[in-house]
Amino acid sequence: MIMAVRAAPVTFWLGLLLIAACEGFLWFDVQQRGGAIVGPDQLASRLPTPIGNWALLSRWVAVNLTALCWVGHLLVCDGLLTTLSRRRQESAIAPIRARPNRFLVTWLVSVPVWCMFDAFNFYCMGAWQYHGLPPQFAGRLLGYFIAFAAIGPGMFLVAELLQQLGLNRLCAMDPLRSQRLAWGVLLGLPMIITAMVLGILICQNTPLSKPTGIIGSGLLLAGPTAVSLLRKQSLKAVSFAIGVSFVIWTVLAADPISNLTLWVGLIFLLDPINDELGGPSLLADWKAGRWGRTMALMAGGAICGLLWEFWNYWAIAKWTYDLPFLGLFEPIRYFEMPLLGFFGFLPFAIECWIMTNLAIGLLNQLNFRVAEPLPDLKNTVI
Repeated sequence: MIMAVRAAPVTFWLGLLLIAACEGFLWFDVQQRGGAIVGPDQLASRLPTPIGNWALLSRWVAVNLTALCWVGHLLVCDGLLTTLSRRRQESAIAPIRARPNRFLVTWLVSVPVWCMFDAFNFYCMGAWQYHGLPPQFAGRLLGYFIAFAAIGPGMFLVAELLQQLGLNRLCAMDPLRSQRLAWGVLLGLPMIITAMVLGILICQNTPLSKPTGIIGSGLLLAGPTAVSLLRKQSLKAVSFAIGVSFVIWTVLAADPISNLTLWVGLIFLLDPINDELGGPSLLADWKAGRWGRTMALMAGGAICGLLWEFWNYWAIAKWTYDLPFLGLFEPIRYFEMPLLGFFGFLPFAIECWIMTNLAIGLLNQLNFRVAEPLPDLKNTVI
C-alpha cells in the first residue's frame, strides 16, 4: 500500500496540495471574519475588510473555493485511476489521459447542463439561492465556468473509480430477474414520488393544495404510468411517458416541491433517447442485468454531494436552500443542505451522465465525432 501511494502520479499530489492549501487559506479567512458564515442573514459586503497580502489572498480563495477545490478533486481522481492502472499493469484507465477529447467534451457540456438546472430553479422552483458572489458579472464568469464545468466530471470520475474497483461485478444479475427489477423501479419509483407529492400538497396551504390542483397533479403524474401499463408498452416507451409528465409538472407547479419530480424526471425522459441513438443507456444496462454503472453513479453523486456541501459551508461565494415542503425535517441539515434533500444527489449524478451522453450522441449524429467512444459501452462511465 505504501509503495502504491508513493507511485501515485504528480496529479494526485497536486490535487491534494491544492485542496489542503485552499482549506488553510479558508481557515485563515474565517478567523479574520470572526467565524461569520455567509448566508441570507449575513451579506458578504458586511464582512471585515481583509488587510495585508495574506488576508487578501485568503479572501480571494474563500470567494473562489468551490472552483479551486473541484479542480483539486479532478486531479486527485486522475491520480487514483492512474495509480490503479499502473498497479494492474494496464494501459491508462484515467479518462483524462485515455480519452482526453471525451473528457474535454464532458467538462464543457457540464456548464450548460448546470445552467439548465439553474434555469429550472430560478424560473420554476426557487429551491436554492446564491450568496456572496463578486459584485460585477464579469468577475464571476471564470469562477462560474470552472465550478460548473467540474460538476459532471467530478461525479463521473468517482463513479468510474468505483466501477474499476469492482462495483460492476458486484451488481450483475440474471437478465430475466433484472428486467423484472427494472419494471419495478420504472413503475414503483414514480408512484412513490406521486404519492409523496400528493401527500405533501394535502398538508400544505398553497394554490396547488386546492382540490383541482391535487386532482390535476395526480392525473398528470400517475396517468402516463397507468396508460402505459394498460397498453403494455416497452420499458423505453413507459420511461419516456413518465419523464414527459414529470418534467411538465415541474414547470407547471412552479414550487420547491417540484424538486421531487425534476431530479428523476429527466432520467426517465432522456435515457430512452440515448438507447435509441445507440449510446450508453441505463435502461439497456438494466435489461442486460447490469446495475453497477447505476449504483456507481449514485455513489459518485453522494460522495461529491458530501464534499460540495462541506466546502460550500464556510465559503463566501456559496449557496443556501429553501425547501419548505420538507416541513419539520427542513432544519435537520448537513451543513446548508436539509438532510432529506441530500438524497437528490443520487439521481442528480445519473441525470448529468445521461444528459452528457445525449449531447455526445447528438454531436455524433451530426458527424461531429469529437469525443472518443467508450472502450466498454457496458461498464465505462466516462
